[in-house]
Amino acid sequence: MNYNPSVHNKNKSRNDLLVTLKGVKYGAFAGFIATLLISLAIAAAELAFGLQIGTFYSVIGIILGFNNIVNAGYMGFGLHLLIGTLLGIALGTIGIRWKKIRMLIPFKSILSGMGAGIVIWLILFLPITSLLIRPSIQRIVVILAIASQKTILADQLSHSIANLALIAIGFHLVWGAIFGFVMSSLLRIRVYKIKQHYKDIINIDPKIRLVTICDTNGNIIVYHHRQGVQNLLSKDESKKSLEMAMASWKLRSELSDKIGKGMYVLAEYEKIKRITMPFGDDLLLYLTTEVETDHSSIYDRIRGLEAGLKYSN
Repeated sequence: MNYNPSVHNKNKSRNDLLVTLKGVKYGAFAGFIATLLISLAIAAAELAFGLQIGTFYSVIGIILGFNNIVNAGYMGFGLHLLIGTLLGIALGTIGIRWKKIRMLIPFKSILSGMGAGIVIWLILFLPITSLLIRPSIQRIVVILAIASQKTILADQLSHSIANLALIAIGFHLVWGAIFGFVMSSLLRIRVYKIKQHYKDIINIDPKIRLVTICDTNGNIIVYHHRQGVQNLLSKDESKKSLEMAMASWKLRSELSDKIGKGMYVLAEYEKIKRITMPFGDDLLLYLTTEVETDHSSIYDRIRGLEAGLKYSN
């Protein structure tokens, strides 16, 4: 089979897209939850400084041109949630693709999130405070004073905003920690679900020897032999066999535009059969069985099992 770089790149792009979409979905959820929880901390800080709850969001709405404090508050709160969600999407996309971050590990994911929180405070929050809020302080004071029917001093509000800007360092650290924890939790839940599928598959037929589930980049998620079955290959040999099966599958996938997606690949040896097949949207399943196994029956039952499960979660 001739190697076709354009088709190979197309398949790689599709796999990258699936991974990216996973990062977008998880990141959006984590960013939304983190921003929602931080909103409670902001409300507590406003009470501590003697400000009315919602003042922070009202200030955001006012600098955007709203004169009605209620509408300004809703706009500020909605914009804050939107920005937090969008930042979550960006960080989730980077985190799920950048292996060095290791977002699957809670501690490292939380630290990465906290680091991202500091960066967001530096490049987003501080410029907004300095360039947009401070120059508009007189207008903000007038609108807030009219709405509350209380005298508000510009210096007092400016001082409170300065304090909030410093406390915001802590808010962004906490936001990052929550984001990292939620992202890690979502990834670990997905891995847990995938590992549970191993039990379903191994129980399909007692002649299944080995079940391996990996992503399309060859990263192994599950690798288990049936209890009591002797492995015919060493650890290094097993890894090499899996790499060969992965490479073979990718080469065959290059023709999918013309002949359709691959259903499964069977390699039959004197002592075992080896089955490679797609599993869900972005996973591959690698099985070894006894020679006398009815591989077509195993394939049909796995497809039936897959139809009742949501592997894309």
